[in-house]
Amino acid sequence: MGAFFIPGCASGVEAEGAYASIVATTAADIGHPPRAARIFRLSFRHGGADLEAEVGKPDPVQGWMVLAILDLGRESPYMIECRSTDGESDQVLVQKPVYSVTEFAA
Repeated sequence: MGAFFIPGCASGVEAEGAYASIVATTAADIGHPPRAARIFRLSFRHGGADLEAEVGKPDPVQGWMVLAILDLGRESPYMIECRSTDGESDQVLVQKPVYSVTEFAA
């Protein structure tokens, strides 16, 4: 798997800052930080279909760009952070269990 990135961000400091912002906002919303794993791809079942979300590609539910995929905790779902072409952001929640989780290379 490739190195960590956030679509639309330069590598390094800018991507790290964008990711930290997504994590902080999510932690404030759910009351605790998500798990530390940096997820690149998630294979799952949603609405009766087998789907796959991957950072940097359109999400399979609404077609927006996947910015990050977070594991919200042991009993909690995964969250796919997405952005539309006009800059609007939204999240897709994916219930556990899922088929597979692929992390970015270290």
